[in-house]
Amino acid sequence: MLLEIQDVRGGYGHGDIVKGVSCHADGGEVLCLVGPNGCGKTTLFRLLLGSIPVTGGRILIDGQDTRSLSPKELANLVAYIPQYHTPIFAYTVLDVVIMGRASHFSAFDAPKSIDREAAFEALDKVHAAHLANQKYTSLSGGQRQLILIARAICQAARVFVMDEPAANLDYANHQVLMDVITDLARKGYCVVMSTHSPEHPASIGNKVLLMREGLVAGFGEPGQVITPENLETVYGIEMDVITVPDRYGVSRTICLPVREPRRI
Repeated sequence: MLLEIQDVRGGYGHGDIVKGVSCHADGGEVLCLVGPNGCGKTTLFRLLLGSIPVTGGRILIDGQDTRSLSPKELANLVAYIPQYHTPIFAYTVLDVVIMGRASHFSAFDAPKSIDREAAFEALDKVHAAHLANQKYTSLSGGQRQLILIARAICQAARVFVMDEPAANLDYANHQVLMDVITDLARKGYCVVMSTHSPEHPASIGNKVLLMREGLVAGFGEPGQVITPENLETVYGIEMDVITVPDRYGVSRTICLPVREPRRI
């Protein structure tokens, strides 16, 4: 198993926010983290990335405990793709992607031809090679997300951590991004993404971790976890989960908040 989170606990010095979470995902899988604001999704990401210490349990990546890895070693295994990224300087897209190679050379080295080649290959994988010479600051939000994914690919990590990657994207860019994430899984990467949409696990995920107040409210295949009962427990409102075919006959899952009609 590429990623194993075993009874993990951690927080920010005033008690644990994540309280004994266990889940796992392998290469070729998309693990979706779902739950309301404040449930511990971001804290779990920070524990996974090593930015805050694990106080209990352990996180294994390819069999290695993350606490035994140096920051550089961890960066070679896990790449973080933020929801927002605004650079100070107007770097070209190619420069931003090459920055993903930083963990592969020292601070005093300059990128070499092999690093440029890796950057172009990464851009090709997200179908964005045509943007290589554009200014990163001139791109749309959807294009920036693709470039950040290319930077993670260039980092040569095997686990991608994405914090609400579809937030603030329009419908078209949202679909492009979901297609790229699905394609990354097909290529053997392990993608861990948080989302506020309980429909995402059914559309692109292999596994879902449903969280509530730092605890596991459900973990497993989307069809087993994303149920009206579980969603009502987590969000505190009644919800229906409906599966319908689209115009091409592909099953789609829709989660609908509901309430009993008022009688006048």
